Amino acid sequence: MNRWAVGIIMMVLVIAGAIYGIYEKNDYDFKDSTKSYKIINKWELPSELEEVSGIHWVSDDRIACIQDEEGIIFIFDLNSNSIVKRYKFGPSGDYEALTFLNGEYWVIESSGKLYKVKNLDLAEKDAEKFILDFEYRHNIEGLASTQDGDLWLAVKERNLDNRGDYKAIYSFDPKTNKLNYDPVVKINYNDPAFDVLRTNNPRKLIRPSDISFHPVTGELYVLDAEFQKLLILKDSGKIKELHLLDPEEFSQPEGLCFSPSGRMFIANEGLGGAPNIIELKFFN
Repeated sequence: MNRWAVGIIMMVLVIAGAIYGIYEKNDYDFKDSTKSYKIINKWELPSELEEVSGIHWVSDDRIACIQDEEGIIFIFDLNSNSIVKRYKFGPSGDYEALTFLNGEYWVIESSGKLYKVKNLDLAEKDAEKFILDFEYRHNIEGLASTQDGDLWLAVKERNLDNRGDYKAIYSFDPKTNKLNYDPVVKINYNDPAFDVLRTNNPRKLIRPSDISFHPVTGELYVLDAEFQKLLILKDSGKIKELHLLDPEEFSQPEGLCFSPSGRMFIANEGLGGAPNIIELKFFN
């Protein structure tokens, strides 16, 4: 074997090792005794929602869904276990989350393109697009509406100020169409709640895949798809609770929503199986 071949093999091994180091599972060993929740119900999604990336409760056991690649809002009926409506609002893209505010749907792309859908029946014609000061390197994956009428957006990757000691959540005012460049919430990497993970790797601490406010308590829930967990935050941004999710049950949790009464739903992409929506409840 010549030196060129040896060099190529070594380079491949180094790259493979780096990739493994980034994407390896958390250091904790998940056991049933670790579980802080019970699964209430589970619905398998059709192949159209293989890459489901965001969900929002509609009404009457119906959940609005989006998926990564198509500018379509799908209405999924839990009772019939089927898609009952499709509303196209935009071109192909990288759609990551949706929410509902003042009678209008809002959908965000990872690059910061924000869509306002006023009327589902006229979605493709009337949808309005806003270009926020984000880029793909920030990777927006979480979107939620507040009681004050703002939209909160969570970055999965870099903060706008490029600081690396916290994960930021920003606010957007739909009344003025302005983004607040100062984070409305900072999830600090030195929060003691992260100690259970036994790692200082920021990628393993928190990389939000979605956010949602609990309709009863008003607390902000932050979902992590890569290292499966769910955070409940205090108003200060400090972590009130950290719940580990079993990777065998939540292969890639990308979407989070609540019903008005507080039923909690998480949508999983079809990683190694069919995509699904799971209703779960934390133990008292």
